[in-house]
Parts: sequence; structure tokens; C-alpha cells
Amino acid sequence: MPNLEKQKNAAGKLIEFGMVRHTADEIAHRNHTDKGERPLRFQGQGKILLALSQDDGLSQKELATRLNLTVQSTAEFVNKLVKKDLVTKEKSTTDRRKTIIRLTDLGRTTADTETAKVPEFLNALTDTELDQFTSILTKLNASLYDEIDTADASQSGKVQQAVTDWLRDWFL
Repeated sequence: MPNLEKQKNAAGKLIEFGMVRHTADEIAHRNHTDKGERPLRFQGQGKILLALSQDDGLSQKELATRLNLTVQSTAEFVNKLVKKDLVTKEKSTTDRRKTIIRLTDLGRTTADTETAKVPEFLNALTDTELDQFTSILTKLNASLYDEIDTADASQSGKVQQAVTDWLRDWFL
């Protein structure tokens, strides 16, 4: 069994990383060239672009469900994307109650560009360290998936598949 003090130290560093990463993202937002505009990559709008780049033509409700967002937040993000000419909204031809969201050419290009970016902080690691980091994260993720499956058998494999589908075109 690992040393408890080392586990606490690692947990503290993981929490610190989350806090510093959040602060760095906020500073990047304040210093973004388009003042008032957040980079799309890790925000709700970016998540919508990524989801549509994987499966274009989803309803707002389907987007909300897939991204674990409220329908209200999804509608707000979609409206912002429409204003930026990144997506279009149209009524479904089979069910007029549904609004179908589709990427524009600019939206597809933006999604491709945003998902191809690698976080700058990873530049601090050597290739060997990146291999080690990836191996460690893989091991931690496997443990968390097992924990989820054990706690809720109805979720067995579903969470891992959802994450795999979500990341399919993102860094993998």
C-alpha cells in the first residue's frame, strides 16, 4: 500500500493544479485578443462545436443531454454561436417542435482548429515525462471507471464509452 503522506502530497498537488489551471484560464480569458470573448475550446460553446463536429445535425435537447448542460444553457450557447456564424438553427422537417443545430463551414473550421490545440502547460514536460504522465492518468482513469462501475452497476461501461465518444476527435 502506498505511503499515506505521499498520497496526501499527490492529492494536494492535484487540487493545486486544478486551482492554478482555473486561474490561468481566467487570465487567458481577460487577455484574449477579442476582449470579452473566451477561447472556445473548454467552454460550453466549444463543447457544442466539438459535439456537432462528431455528429452534426443534433437537436438542442440532444446537445443538452450529451453535454450534461441545461436546455436553457444550451439554447444560450447556441444563440451565441449563431451570432458568430458558427452554427445554424432550423426546425426539424419531421418534428416542428425540435430545433436542429448544424455547423457552418466556419463552425467546422473553428471546431477543427480548437480541438487540435494542445494545452500550453504540457510544453513543460519532456517526451519521457509525457509518456509517464499519460501512463499515470490512464491508470487513475481506469481506477475511477472501476469505482463508478462498482458504485452503480447500471453505469457499467457507459461512462467510459461516453468519455471515449466525447474525446474521439479531441487529442486522440
